[in-house]
Parts: sequence; structure tokens; C-alpha cells
Amino acid sequence: MFYVINPDVYKKVKYLSSLYHTATPFSHVIIDNFLDASLAQNLLRDFPEISEMSRSHHYLFANKYELQIGNRVSNSFSNLYEELTSNNLRLFLSELVGEDLFVDTEFCGDIHQGINGSFLEMHTDFNLHPMKDNWLHCLNIIIYLNKEWKEDFGGELILKSQVGDLKNQISPQFNRCVIMQSNDNTYHGYSQLRLPKELTRKSIIIPVYKKEICDNLPPRHLTNFAPEQDYSLKKSSAKFYNYITQIKARLKRQLTKRS
Repeated sequence: MFYVINPDVYKKVKYLSSLYHTATPFSHVIIDNFLDASLAQNLLRDFPEISEMSRSHHYLFANKYELQIGNRVSNSFSNLYEELTSNNLRLFLSELVGEDLFVDTEFCGDIHQGINGSFLEMHTDFNLHPMKDNWLHCLNIIIYLNKEWKEDFGGELILKSQVGDLKNQISPQFNRCVIMQSNDNTYHGYSQLRLPKELTRKSIIIPVYKKEICDNLPPRHLTNFAPEQDYSLKKSSAKFYNYITQIKARLKRQLTKRS
């Protein structure tokens, strides 16, 4: 039988749920051998070249390349897309977290890739779906496809519940999945990469949503960056950048609703 997600993962949902809810600095769970082994190999084989991807528009705060999963045509990515948007995964995520959660079937997620020197400053993610007023972004699924990753390469996923706290670091090993809570206190990022020329940091990011009643919705905002290096210019720039992107997000949504 053909599998996308390792069937053992679905079988361990109660155990994984206990890990998720007791993790620090905020709720998350690390799942190794997340995908079927042959599919993981095929995804790595089909992973897009840098030339096929776009540089992140957060230039000062992120140096990486991105591509929507829907823009990549291959059987392996199509199989992954179908499973990510399936009822099987929806039931798994809902039991894992204890809420009715789902992946957007139209904008499933993105492929990310970082070259030598790439980095991602500490940040929290956008809080509402770009096109849906009552879809609250509450979870991220991150799948890594990096073989024989070494500590010297850097690039560990860093988790903090607030800027300045002690951090939890997770190595981006091949076929490792991190499912993590997403809200205004789930800071994450990765340090600058130190890679040989032929290597890149490869990941797949899938935002997960829940429907929320309008009275409980927070003000809409996009990614909020919180650089931790002692560079006053970068820190002050982040405050201005976050403010501008928040206004931009609200205006864009208002214009979309009128059209």
C-alpha cells in the first residue's frame, strides 16, 4: 500500500498529543520519520532549484527562497499536497491539539530553501488567513529534508516564548517534522547558515487554521520580527516594519472585500 505520512505517526497520536501539550517554551512536538521513507526520498529528488524560487520579500530580516507548493509540479509533491489537505490529517491534527483544525486546500503551504549565509530573524507569524476573516492561524507544520545535517552548519530551528528567554533548538534533520503552536508569543527563526557550496537548508512549511467566531478575533497582522542581535538599527527598523505591514494587511483585506 502507498503511504504519504508514515502510518505509525497516526497510530501514536495520543502519545504525540501528550508531548505537544507539555513541551516548552510553547506547545510543539518533534516527529522523526514523519513521511513514508520512499516519498521523503522522492521529495528530496524533486526539490526545486534555487533558480526556480523567489527570494523572500522580508529582505532585512530573512535571507531565504520560497515557492508555493501548488507551483511545483511533480508526483511526489502532488501526493504530499493531497495528504496535507485530506480528512486523515485533519482528524490527526484535531486530536493532537484538541481543536478542529485544517489546512487550506487552495494555499496549502510553501517550499523554503536557504543557501550559505541564509538566516531568518526571530519572529511570530501572521495571525489570520489572508483571504478569510475568521480563519485563525494557530499551528505550523514544518517538514525538513536535509540529509546528514551537521551541528557546524547552524540553521537549527530556535523556539522562544518571548524575546530574551532561554531558547530551545531543533536540528533540521532529514524527514523530521515539527508541529508547533502559532500565536503572538511563539517566537521562532534560525541563525545564519554556514554551508558548503553544494548544500542548502530545505523545508516545507504548512500553516494550519481553525475557524473562530468574529468576537474572538484579534486585529489582523502579518509577520512580526523581533531581531535579537545587538544592532540598534535593525531592532528599530523591525518596529517600523512591523507597524507598516500591519497597516498594509488591514488595508489589503478591506480593498479585497470591496472588489
